[in-house]
Amino acid sequence: MTVTISLSRSAHSKILAHLRTLRASLARARDALMHFKDDRLDRDKLEPAARRVDDLMNMFAMPTRDFTHGHVWVTEVQSGIETVTNPKAADALREARVDVIALLELTGSDANGTNDKTNGASPAYRSG
Repeated sequence: MTVTISLSRSAHSKILAHLRTLRASLARARDALMHFKDDRLDRDKLEPAARRVDDLMNMFAMPTRDFTHGHVWVTEVQSGIETVTNPKAADALREARVDVIALLELTGSDANGTNDKTNGASPAYRSG
């Protein structure tokens, strides 16, 4: 049992670290798109992703975590990032993609490689 708790804490720390760097990367991307009116459309595409990262940070700050919900939200963030093609934000978004991939791996499978971090969620989700 101690090993499971240790792995869980380790995974939790990794998730929070990736969320913090993801939040910073999205902030840099949005800042890069602040100065010109033509960039507003891309900046607006990143806003829902930034809000979702804040939601994820709040969720993982709670003692009970829903990894199924978290995985879906990380996927939403990934979709938001992928819609922005503005070269001004490319470097920050490249860094954000690295964190998104790591978060998808951490929220999608446990240390044994199975997808059982769902805390009692529907087995239908775990099939993928």
